[in-house]
Amino acid sequence: MNGAADARAGSVTDRLARVDVLVVNYNAGGWLARALANIRPEHAGEPNLIVVDNGSTDDSLKPIQRPAETGAAVTGSSHPITIDRAGRNTGFAAGVNRAAEHATREFLLILNPDCLIDPAAVARLIDELDHHPEAALVSGKVRDCHGKEQRGSRRRLPTPSRIVNELLPLGGPGIDTTNTPAPENAIEIEAVSGACMLMRRNAFVAVGGMDEGYPLHFEDLDLFARLAEAGQTLRWVPEVEVVHAGGQSSSHRPVAVLWAKHRGLWRYLNRHCSQEWPRWQRPFWWLALILNAAIRTPLVWAAARFRIAP
Repeated sequence: MNGAADARAGSVTDRLARVDVLVVNYNAGGWLARALANIRPEHAGEPNLIVVDNGSTDDSLKPIQRPAETGAAVTGSSHPITIDRAGRNTGFAAGVNRAAEHATREFLLILNPDCLIDPAAVARLIDELDHHPEAALVSGKVRDCHGKEQRGSRRRLPTPSRIVNELLPLGGPGIDTTNTPAPENAIEIEAVSGACMLMRRNAFVAVGGMDEGYPLHFEDLDLFARLAEAGQTLRWVPEVEVVHAGGQSSSHRPVAVLWAKHRGLWRYLNRHCSQEWPRWQRPFWWLALILNAAIRTPLVWAAARFRIAP
């Protein structure tokens, strides 16, 4: 730790005053108001909250919106929330970029609307970046509603060999690392959960924000890869715990999400893995992705239709 970082720490409120929270909402139901109230409890003034709504058709905005007002809302307090209605589902990456246009503060906390993190945990993430100027982004241990650490909470960046190792029991390193004991102390890491990540705004701007070419999924991994290519690092803090319900916005369109994931993986591989991905292999990968999505489509549809595990 250095003296400059210690001097900047201040109170939890002081640290939160350095953060813009960016939330992209799409039919998140009651989770949106819950997430905002959790990070900024009633009567608290910090952090600043920015919500981009991607054309929601449910009532998720009602609990946070002031009557007869546009562009401002509350979570049980007098402190406004910026609400930007996109009017349609522009995608997560475009929603984050749109929210970032409203941001002016040092840090961006990109938060899913079904994610719960408390102010003290956010302050701890700020401390981590203050003490590691080489790092551009930090996150913590992301758990589901039953307390189990979620896949993706801590992971490696995808490569063709890691994807194969993830799918087949070959013994080599895969992408997910949550099947190993969690480190006791904060560590440098290749990839974290995109559901909750604190990032320096200048680093976000320097890499051009999120790539809106991803339909859904892999846009977070693409961001991490571009940060690494720019010489930036990521941190993971085990004592910071985040609850992520998961799937609240995508549960109504599972087949579309399935195909979007496969398109996202194809885009990621082409953008970041060309050096270790021989061209002769790529038609086979393309065919495998198409077949995998086609085979899984009726299973995913049935799982959603009859509420069973795919």
